[in-house]
Amino acid sequence: MRLDPIFADNAVFAANREISIFGSGAGKAMLKFNGYEKEIRSDGDRWCIKLPKMPYGGPYALEFSSEEETKVVEGIYIGEVILFAGQSNINFSLKASNTPREYYADDFPALHYIKVTGDTSFDRWVTATEETAEPFSALGYIAGKECAKRAGVAIGIICCTLGASVIESWMPEGALDAIGIHLRDKEKFHDHKTYGQWNSDGFLYNQRLSHVFPYTLSGVVWYQGESDASPAEGALYCRELSELIRIWRRDFQDPALPFVVVQLADTAERIALDEGWRLVQEAQMEISRCVPEVYTVISRDISETDDIHPPSKYALALRITDAIIKHFF
Repeated sequence: MRLDPIFADNAVFAANREISIFGSGAGKAMLKFNGYEKEIRSDGDRWCIKLPKMPYGGPYALEFSSEEETKVVEGIYIGEVILFAGQSNINFSLKASNTPREYYADDFPALHYIKVTGDTSFDRWVTATEETAEPFSALGYIAGKECAKRAGVAIGIICCTLGASVIESWMPEGALDAIGIHLRDKEKFHDHKTYGQWNSDGFLYNQRLSHVFPYTLSGVVWYQGESDASPAEGALYCRELSELIRIWRRDFQDPALPFVVVQLADTAERIALDEGWRLVQEAQMEISRCVPEVYTVISRDISETDDIHPPSKYALALRITDAIIKHFF
């Protein structure tokens, strides 16, 4: 039996929620964490146990031992854990943004960050320093830092993104077919085939997201839709997003997992093409009215309109922070 690689030094566990600990392999293992001790038995390829709800605190060590692996994971905090997911605007790095360097020049140990980089592959959990912060998601860094400052607790950011990704890639293969959505290629946005390597049905769900399941989250920030903004798909995007939320809540084992959905910014060039962009924006507003525990953050009035990747992220990150503080904690 082995512990999943996401459980590594500097990890953050979600406070006041049952904490999922999981891994692979069959056999018997022993787990110790924060005064809790449990023997784990597994007969299959995957296993998962739940630790009881715990208050904010840390640092703690997690000890795991089996015939295959003995591991001590150190520097774990119990705080809030937020998954930032979507495409390029949430992947947009702190270094590439116009955030002043002095904002992230000092060490900020309350902010912990990990990026999912591929099939069963993670960057290591790191705390925020000037050296480590540059490649962070700009929105993830700023919102995470501001949440930590306001709440006075450790914040863990899990970044699971890929630029130009379509929504069906973030769901299991056949998920949209199962709810009666059958779009032909010519009905999708015109750059769909350009990024076909990762936009096949279910690809990113399998290759990236599924390896985070069922890590215990405080909530999800979802910023995506640029690559689904055709008129045909824009008209269906609310249904697509509703299905994604349902599936993710199932797979994260939290039927009330809160979502913050960031509405697409106005982008003059794309809006001029057709009505698809506006339809996605409308769907991103509608989702908060038709699905419980979903909250929309508007970006169109505080983002540049001449670039599909607005470099100004600070004001939007503060709005995301407000929504996280209000609805996740």
